[in-house]
Amino acid sequence: TYVGDILIAVNPFRNIDIYSSQHSKLYIGAKRTANPPHIFAVADIGYQSMVTYNSDQCIVISGESGAGKTQSAHLLVQQLTVLGKANNRTLQEKILQVNNLVEAFGNAGTIINDNSSRFGKYLEMKFTCGGTVVGAQISEYLLEKSRVVHQA
Repeated sequence: TYVGDILIAVNPFRNIDIYSSQHSKLYIGAKRTANPPHIFAVADIGYQSMVTYNSDQCIVISGESGAGKTQSAHLLVQQLTVLGKANNRTLQEKILQVNNLVEAFGNAGTIINDNSSRFGKYLEMKFTCGGTVVGAQISEYLLEKSRVVHQA
């Protein structure tokens, strides 16, 4: 559900069909009220604002451990690469797969979550003035080294 400009989502802890590529198409260029609240709508609103107003946009994902932040971020980036019409599949795959590499060095198992991120991520996507995605840069911060190196 939305609370103002904020999307509140709950991790279902299972795969559901509202994250398919077919479902993502429902949100491309649609009014916010045309479909139920969704992470794809957040991506579209941010993208459309960036293109329309030629202004940088920021989307913050926060929540408790196990809330689904990593998965939400992946879906958001996936939708932004679709909206940004990544000219080749390789660029889209690179942007989406870089997260797996970062997770390999910064995730650990916890009681709540088998693949818990032990750091924050800042992903900056690069777009042309026309809205075509041309790259991305990821930075990590607040790495909890003791939780990654030693088993809890």
